[in-house]
Amino acid sequence: MTARRALRWVEPLIGVTGFVIAWEIASRVAANATLVPPPGKVWDALAAMRGSELPQDIAASLGHLAVGYGAGALVGLLLALVAGSFKWLAAVIDPFAEFLRPISPIAWIPLAILLFGVGGAVPVFLIFYAAVFPIFVGTLDGIRRVDRNLVNAARALGASRATLATRVILPAALPAIFAGARLSLGVAWMALVAGEIVGGDAGIGWRILWYQEFFQMDRVLAMILVVGALGLAADSLLRVLQRRLLRWHPTVELPA
Repeated sequence: MTARRALRWVEPLIGVTGFVIAWEIASRVAANATLVPPPGKVWDALAAMRGSELPQDIAASLGHLAVGYGAGALVGLLLALVAGSFKWLAAVIDPFAEFLRPISPIAWIPLAILLFGVGGAVPVFLIFYAAVFPIFVGTLDGIRRVDRNLVNAARALGASRATLATRVILPAALPAIFAGARLSLGVAWMALVAGEIVGGDAGIGWRILWYQEFFQMDRVLAMILVVGALGLAADSLLRVLQRRLLRWHPTVELPA
C-alpha cells in the first residue's frame, strides 16, 4: 500500500477521532447530560437497536432515497440534455428551473402531505425535488462547456444527433455530471430526513422523531450518526464510480 492510499484511510480516521473527543468533552461539560449523552452510551444504544428496528428503518430510508434520487437524477439529466440540444427549449426550461431551485424542499412539505397523505410518498417527493436541480445545473453547465471542435468534428464525420449526444457530449460532460450528482445526493439526504420526520411513516427520520417523543436522546443521536454514515458511504460509492468512469480525465486522481 502506497503512502497516498494509506493517507486516504488515515484522514477520515483522524476526523472521526477528533469528533469523538470533542463529543466526549461536550457531554462532560453540558449542564444536562441527558441532552448530550456520551459516545459510549450512544454506541450502546446503536448496538441495542441493531437487532430490532434499525435494519427496517435503514431499508425504508434507502428505498425512499433510491426512488426519489433515481427519478430526480434521471429527470434532471434528461432536462439538461434537452435544454443543451435546443436553444429555444433552454430559454423556457432554464428560467423555470432557476425559479424553482431556490425554493427549499421543506417549504413543499405541507402541500406534499395534502397531496399524498402521511406515508412514503412524501419523502420520495421531497428527495426528487431536491435532487433534480443540482443534476440539471451541473449537466447543463457541462454540456455548454464541451469543446465545440469535438462537436463539429463528429458532425463532419456524419454523427447523428443521438450519436453526438451519447458518444461525444455526455462523455465530455461527465465530470460536471458527477459533481452535480454528489451535490444532489447530499441535498437528497437532508430532504429525506426532513420528509420522514414530518410526513413519513417509516424510516430513519421517522424513528428520530419517535425517540425524541420518548426523550431517548441516546437513540436520537445514534440515528443521526447512522444518517451521516450512510451519506458518507453513498458519496464514497459515487466517487469510486467517478474514478472508474473517468480514468481518462486528467483531473481525476487514479488509484495508486
